[in-house]
Amino acid sequence: MSTPSIQELSKLIDNHLNKVVGFDPFQKFPGITDRESFGAMISNDPAFAPFGLNDERYIIARLGGNLVTSLYRKLGDLYEDLFQYLLRCRFGLDDEHLKFNVEVPIGARTQTRSTDGVVPVTALLDTKLPFLDDTWRGTNGLAFELRSCYQIGDSKRIQADWDMALALKKLDLTPVMLVFCNTSLHSPVSRLSQSWELLEGAEAFDFVHSLTGFDLQGFLQANQPRLTKLVQDALAKLE
Repeated sequence: MSTPSIQELSKLIDNHLNKVVGFDPFQKFPGITDRESFGAMISNDPAFAPFGLNDERYIIARLGGNLVTSLYRKLGDLYEDLFQYLLRCRFGLDDEHLKFNVEVPIGARTQTRSTDGVVPVTALLDTKLPFLDDTWRGTNGLAFELRSCYQIGDSKRIQADWDMALALKKLDLTPVMLVFCNTSLHSPVSRLSQSWELLEGAEAFDFVHSLTGFDLQGFLQANQPRLTKLVQDALAKLE
């Protein structure tokens, strides 16, 4: 066991958010470098021009959609890295446990997917965990899947997550999905809660605190001004 380094946690966050700050919303459009030139391009687009989509509101929404998608992806990666770092500190897990691979049957084929960490039950003998009944103590351990937010309504993605939980159970592992936001799409979360031990929002943060001994939510809140500044720098690209 080792004490989590605030410096290391901050470095993990900066590595991900700085990629969003460096995101270029015009990269996929040759010769387009700002909103004005993007609007001119839309004005000359035969499919969009008749509908007046060179409107400033549409332009901001479209470019902002690309940026927000990038931000969501990096927040997801960020939470995974923070969680795995805390698992490494608390339990001394190796890469095999932090990226535990499982064979998931998907239709007629099998796909190899990696979890966001597996903690053997032998490492949890003295750990009290909230929101789970004690049946997990009779399994081989806990297997984790993390989401900053579940905003994808794609049926194939949801089915793949469902099937992964079933594959983990066949290995006698308790599947636990941690979703850190309170604003996920209701339908996929409702369905997946039937195959995963699924915790959202404050419950997810409280669980991480109990599991690792580190108050991740408190750490993020303490660093809110700096984190907000990084995101604002990214959003300023839309101005």
